[in-house]
Amino acid sequence: MTIIFGLLSAFSYGYADFVGALAAKKVRALTVTTISFCFGLLLAIFMSLFVGANFSQAAISSGIYAGIASGIAISCLYAALALGPISIVSPLTAVISAVIPVIFDLATGAELGPFALIAIGLVLVAVVLVAFVPGQDFRLPSLRALLYSLGAGVGFAGIFVFLDGAPSDSGLATLIVMRVVGITLMLAGLTYAFFKYRPKQFLETSIFGRSLIWLVLLAGYGDVLGNVFFLVATRAGELAIAAVLTSLYPVGTILLARIVLKERIAKSQSLGIVLAIGACVLIAIGKPA
Repeated sequence: MTIIFGLLSAFSYGYADFVGALAAKKVRALTVTTISFCFGLLLAIFMSLFVGANFSQAAISSGIYAGIASGIAISCLYAALALGPISIVSPLTAVISAVIPVIFDLATGAELGPFALIAIGLVLVAVVLVAFVPGQDFRLPSLRALLYSLGAGVGFAGIFVFLDGAPSDSGLATLIVMRVVGITLMLAGLTYAFFKYRPKQFLETSIFGRSLIWLVLLAGYGDVLGNVFFLVATRAGELAIAAVLTSLYPVGTILLARIVLKERIAKSQSLGIVLAIGACVLIAIGKPA
């Protein structure tokens, strides 16, 4: 179950990034994120009618911390990607977001077998190979870009850790609270940008056009599904395994770019995908009977 839902989480995040990136080519990325977060909140509330949501003190606290982590992650990620190079800061962020939950899980008493530890190493290498595109920008990132990448990785790792810490009987309560906090932070960021940079519009109205709104809604849908699948993965098994499998989200983005945009997959990326598959096999072999 952990393997299946961890991979589903990775693909959901990956396709959310893909459609969100397409929309962000036409309007500000912060606008896309805010609208997709709002739709994601509505979707999470709707799903909670069937799954349930127990708003205990522990669930609310976990949601608040996860929401703050999401605000830090998104803000730092956009800043890092803007400074670039994307081919370095993107895999760096993904690796950091996977390594920290592994360390946290081991430090809190989780026991992983040798197959699982080897698989974790393979996944981290696979993430770098999949996200790194040869022939593009090979300049080294600045210290500022590295710090933003570190902040984004820590933020995403925080989301994973705090979602994993939600009570098992909380349903989607933690996710709903996380969304509310995340939207609040996004709106605060938009307000700050509006008064500092004085754009013509607070939210670009073009985002509600027929050609864009569906991309934004799909991004929100994929992001929420990624959260839900991750919750299921962590409740079925170890945080470390769920986190490293979820960090494979660039695979989903790359495959969709190949299918939809007909982009070429480099040999290193193909090798990364093969390593990822091999890692999943090792995790399955190492699972106790």
